Amino acid sequence: MTTYPLFDLHCDTLYECLKQNKRLSANNLAVSLDRLAEYEKSCQVLAMWSDWRIDEEAAWRRFLEARKKLADELSETDTARLCTDDASLKECERDGRTALFLAVEGGKLIANDISRVDAMYKSGVRFLTLVWDKICKIGGAHDTDEGLTPFGREVVRRCLTLGIIPDLSHASDKMIDEVLEICEGEGKVCIATHSNSRAMCDHRRNLTDDRFTRIAKLGGIVGVSLAPMHLTKDEICTVADVVRHIEHYMSLGGENTVCLGCDLDGVEKLPEGIRSVSDLAKIADLLGQNGYTDECIEKIFYANARNFISLWLN
Repeated sequence: MTTYPLFDLHCDTLYECLKQNKRLSANNLAVSLDRLAEYEKSCQVLAMWSDWRIDEEAAWRRFLEARKKLADELSETDTARLCTDDASLKECERDGRTALFLAVEGGKLIANDISRVDAMYKSGVRFLTLVWDKICKIGGAHDTDEGLTPFGREVVRRCLTLGIIPDLSHASDKMIDEVLEICEGEGKVCIATHSNSRAMCDHRRNLTDDRFTRIAKLGGIVGVSLAPMHLTKDEICTVADVVRHIEHYMSLGGENTVCLGCDLDGVEKLPEGIRSVSDLAKIADLLGQNGYTDECIEKIFYANARNFISLWLN
């Protein structure tokens, strides 16, 4: 089994650490700084979830609490650093530190206050999953047919101006199309941090082939998640199901687009054989058995996401 570097586009560990009063450095969750340090080189995008069970103001306060918790923990270690751009990521790679990027999952916490987009950017947020569930002031999630609201369009354009990358995961088909149209018209980029293939598993959370191709054409990236309900309709989910989605995206010309967006600590169950970030080499191992080269596997595990940072967060 070959060891590859790791760049994962989505986990909910920061949220869980805040909720359960655990430390990011060492815990019994699926992701920790200790586990990430097992990789020769690692970068993890930490998403702070806007819990649908609380109101907009409470979600905003919880984000601020999470940001402070992250800052406090990172001030006590020299093994990891919060990155905001290509230069800070290069420093982590040079110094052998785990690189972390900050994301917000669910724009509900913005409420109707556009200044919060600027505040998020100043606090280090570089990725925004626009919606998570149902409808917020930005627009509709995958379980609706609603697109962007006028305020949602304002949020997207403000993100693009500042340098926050819009994330289409969880968005409705209509919203995905509308964000893509904005990006296509302005020469900007959007991504899907944790979205599998609808052709491989017919779920509204998953991307159609056309939408994957449009993201790729813009220069965006797409992370394959480990959420069983988005991988297979079968009762048993395995690493082979993860690889099936990766291979389908590759068949669409996604060699420079496909990444990992595992959604660890964000799903209750995982594919058989995977319990934590330490087990992801099993995906690489099966890809290798299926004939993929080390170079191609390293692109999926690290280089595609890394190159995206170089191009769009420079």
